[in-house]
Amino acid sequence: MINETFSIFKPEDMNVSSSAIKSTIDEIRIVDKLTLHSFLMLREGETIWEEYFRHGERDYLHPLWSVTKSFTSTAIGIASNQGLLSIEDKLYDFFPEYKQFCDSEYKAEITVGDLLMMGSGFENNENEIFGSFKDIVGVALSQPVIHKPKTVFNYYTLGSHLLSAIFSKVCSEGVSSYLKRKLFSPLGFGDFHWGVDNSGINTGGFGLYLRARDLLKFGKLYLQEGMWEGQQLVSKHYIKTATSKQIGNENHPSQNPDWTAGYGYQFWQNRMGGYRADGMFGQYIIVLPQKQTVIVMTSDLDDMQKPLTAIQNMLLPETR
Repeated sequence: MINETFSIFKPEDMNVSSSAIKSTIDEIRIVDKLTLHSFLMLREGETIWEEYFRHGERDYLHPLWSVTKSFTSTAIGIASNQGLLSIEDKLYDFFPEYKQFCDSEYKAEITVGDLLMMGSGFENNENEIFGSFKDIVGVALSQPVIHKPKTVFNYYTLGSHLLSAIFSKVCSEGVSSYLKRKLFSPLGFGDFHWGVDNSGINTGGFGLYLRARDLLKFGKLYLQEGMWEGQQLVSKHYIKTATSKQIGNENHPSQNPDWTAGYGYQFWQNRMGGYRADGMFGQYIIVLPQKQTVIVMTSDLDDMQKPLTAIQNMLLPETR
């Protein structure tokens, strides 16, 4: 096992216990030490822990899975501030070529905001759609809507992809190129990769690959309410809205406490406070404004609740 640790500030410089960080990492790794790939922590604007558990991991472009959704949301937020679209815009207005599929009162009500909060009301057939059809957007728009928009949480990755498709309608360069100009370059991101569907649209709900260090910068940007080196990259209003509870998700099938604490605009609420970007197999950007803290993990974990519980019970009490 190769461990690589980088930091300028000691945790104790920022009133955090080094031993608590180590104990938290050990608790996460107790079953299978190979499954945690990185653990980074920022406090009061400074990186106080940056540890990697595989050779070359520091510069590895890690699959982020659903953390991608939070970046898609950010692109929507920046674009709305530019006036390219509005959160209240109707979904089917962006797709006149599929107007025949807007065939119910509920469908006519769906807005960009409903997609962002996972409250569009679509029947969830996304596994069939992602796996079997070339025209993902067209087939998605043809699906029935079984709930009134805004009333029922349904974790729907296809809705995130529709957000990327909407973005491509108002900005032809697409989410990836746009965010490279508007966000990744100002934040100093390194290389990245973002997959596309069969029509060349960036996959809105997964498919982004970034370094863990760049995830920490993204978390820091959100902690700073969109401000970076004197420039407001994302509006404070959008960040506040996106990271606040927009819909209840007590019906989430996992029933794990950190998946039933509420949902914003492609961000989960934490029971410990704050919010997070969250991807399958344990990819996390955990933002805790009340602690002025960001924690990033990249992983290949099966038990996604365990890291959040360890952070809440072992680390945060020693973060003063």
